[in-house]
Amino acid sequence: MSARSRGGRVLLRIEDVDVGRARADVADGQRRDLEWLGLTWDEEVPAQATRHYGPWLQLLQETYRCMCTRRQLGARAYAGACRGAGHTAGTVRWRLPPGPVRFADTHLGPRCVDPSQRFGDPILVRADGVATYPLAVVVDDLTDGVTEVVRGGDLLEHTATQILLWEAFGATPPVFTHVPMILGPDGRKLSKSHGSTDVASLRNRGIDARAVWAALLPLLGLQGDDLATAPWAVSAWTPTPWQWLGDWTFRRLPTASDLV
Repeated sequence: MSARSRGGRVLLRIEDVDVGRARADVADGQRRDLEWLGLTWDEEVPAQATRHYGPWLQLLQETYRCMCTRRQLGARAYAGACRGAGHTAGTVRWRLPPGPVRFADTHLGPRCVDPSQRFGDPILVRADGVATYPLAVVVDDLTDGVTEVVRGGDLLEHTATQILLWEAFGATPPVFTHVPMILGPDGRKLSKSHGSTDVASLRNRGIDARAVWAALLPLLGLQGDDLATAPWAVSAWTPTPWQWLGDWTFRRLPTASDLV
């Protein structure tokens, strides 16, 4: 809605970089869900599975192979054990520049994160040659001309690493907005284990898409009615400021029975 309200273009990108787990039927279902809700896009850009990240990796200095396993590291930040080891196999890590990264989040304001201390050198390519999210998302956003990113707050601190990658490629990062996560009663991210219902299930039950919009609009600071649609939400949307975000974790979320 932010992009539409300001005359921007909306791109659809299937993030299937992990081709071993990606499924075409899931991507098709996501397209149907978006169309049913009236969330259209101007262009579908190439899926990650068709892209080549190797040339971009070659542009980075101070990459190295690492043989450390997730079990060995546990929850600790990676301390650079394989730097200078000269391994020829394993994952590919990028040595982060030291020091904090400062950036402004449209909703959360000024942020300061030192990714070298918080996470350590990120893995950019897995041992099987598959690019990881940090590399793929930066390269994709850069090549697709993305200027605004709105995503979950669980990725907030990882933004610092991505900004360093943008700078290493000599490019200007997009504007970031991180929204609060919707949590279940146990404080964990809402999922099917909480009884959450996906969009396809609502559609298959014959629920009107307008009922979904009416239930979700209050989370966006908009008070729609039973006739609410995506175009109406765009027309009522105010891009800034973002006071509407609030703290979603303390709100009762609509269930499938509420939408009948």
